[in-house]
Amino acid sequence: MEKKLTRKERERNARKELIIDVTEKIIEERGFENITMDEIAEKAEMGKGSLYLYFKNKNSIFLAICDRGSKVLTQAMSQVLAKDITGLEMVEKLGQTYFEFITNNPLYFNAFNYYEGLRNRDALPEGPMAEKCEENARQAMTYIVRSLQIGMQDGSIDSTFDPKQLGLIIWGASKGIVHMAFMKQKEDHMAVLDDIDFSLESLIATFMQLVGQGMRNYDYQSENV
Repeated sequence: MEKKLTRKERERNARKELIIDVTEKIIEERGFENITMDEIAEKAEMGKGSLYLYFKNKNSIFLAICDRGSKVLTQAMSQVLAKDITGLEMVEKLGQTYFEFITNNPLYFNAFNYYEGLRNRDALPEGPMAEKCEENARQAMTYIVRSLQIGMQDGSIDSTFDPKQLGLIIWGASKGIVHMAFMKQKEDHMAVLDDIDFSLESLIATFMQLVGQGMRNYDYQSENV
């Protein structure tokens, strides 16, 4: 049973959500790099000192945005595993769920990348929010691996693969595809991207076809025709 929050706790949570909402709107207009705490405080209609009571710095707010987005994504992924379908179909559905989420919420994809950038630069703020982001990423990977294991158990996926390694490959390749598609939308990008006619949707379709064919257990397919 969940603990009932006090009025003060509900008000505090509401103010934090407001700050996150305001920051998301600013990011959509100008990106992550050009935001200041002064601007966030002004848009949230609160004093800068009050803002610091909720978040120590803007990176802490960015982590809260990352946590929000990853929670929405992992919830959608969890619903796929509840379906009465083969493991191979689960993998395909998970891929569709991820790409649909990113297509509809590019801000969250950028938030995920910003989080990874902070980690790579050893600039990740200490605290429970960073741990939440890490746990959300681990949970998403768990869903991918579990769908692969289910497929290997029901015979729809080739069981000679290591499900954890295969899951990592799928996860990494998915991120790379979205990254390339987003790069092409920017004015400053590698010239090689102009030499190939593609969109996010076309890359997704090709990738899903390639993954499905590569991991499929064709003996299972012939037995269930």
